[in-house]
Amino acid sequence: MTYDGSATPAALLPLLRTSVEQLHASAVALTDYEVRAPSLLPGWTRGHVLPHIARSADSRTRVLTAARTGADLAQYDNEAQREWEIEEGAGRPAAELAADLRGALGGFLTAAAEHPDAAWDVPVRWLGGGMRPVRRAVGSLLREVEVHHTDLGCGHRPENWPPFFVAHELATTAARLRERDDVSGMVLIADEDQVLRPVGDGRGPQVSGPAAALLGWLTGRADGHGLTLEPPGPLPDVPAWRS
Repeated sequence: MTYDGSATPAALLPLLRTSVEQLHASAVALTDYEVRAPSLLPGWTRGHVLPHIARSADSRTRVLTAARTGADLAQYDNEAQREWEIEEGAGRPAAELAADLRGALGGFLTAAAEHPDAAWDVPVRWLGGGMRPVRRAVGSLLREVEVHHTDLGCGHRPENWPPFFVAHELATTAARLRERDDVSGMVLIADEDQVLRPVGDGRGPQVSGPAAALLGWLTGRADGHGLTLEPPGPLPDVPAWRS
């Protein structure tokens, strides 16, 4: 299946369920010692990453409730609340973190499966994003699960990301970078489709390779191994990416 802007939330749910189960398998295998170890995110242990994903799921369940009932519920009250919830959960034992993750993601999957078709376009309050349709909850949680699964450093790498996810995120990430004035000019070319995706002013080198390698590099989850430049040279700098 191709994951693009036209994909309905109902169509994305089976894909999200698969990603969630893969994440659960990694989470339950972690020991108390391993959850205290650094993740791939600077300053965060694995114990920070797991509650971050769980609270991300809870926040999306909250906006589904808002869309369905008309209640005035924001994704988060503010950034400070979001950060506090992550820190509060980070020190718990591995088994508690895994159980919390399963409960939060399971709660979202249930809420999304039961969400009325007519309520997917209801605007809700997103943190930092204003009022936007609640339908983006499923696709954005898929991004959280896939990327932060990689951040756990348990062997889930960009090459393991589903092709539908990679295709969509490469296109949207390139589009976002194209709108910024602090990005080096370049043209991205994925082996799979050979589409020219200019970034910055588009006047720099062509950076080509597998789509997953391109996306992994752009998001800071890979070092650019497998990518080629024309003309040859070092990879351009890219700004820090936030999921």
